[in-house]
Amino acid sequence: MAIKKVKVDHNLCIGCGNCQAVAPKAFELKDGQSYVKENWREESEENIRAAKEGCPVQAISLEED
Repeated sequence: MAIKKVKVDHNLCIGCGNCQAVAPKAFELKDGQSYVKENWREESEENIRAAKEGCPVQAISLEED
């Protein structure tokens, strides 16, 4: 299944930076929180899924086809 949308729950995000380290084309840190970049589709799905799995507070969710 293809990823249609990537979301970060800012109520959960602790700004650890793991997602940015794993998928730098998809995530960026601003003001102590992770944000999904507009051009997140330039990142590989494998890296985005790894970032989701590696989030210590499970703040990343994926919407798939």
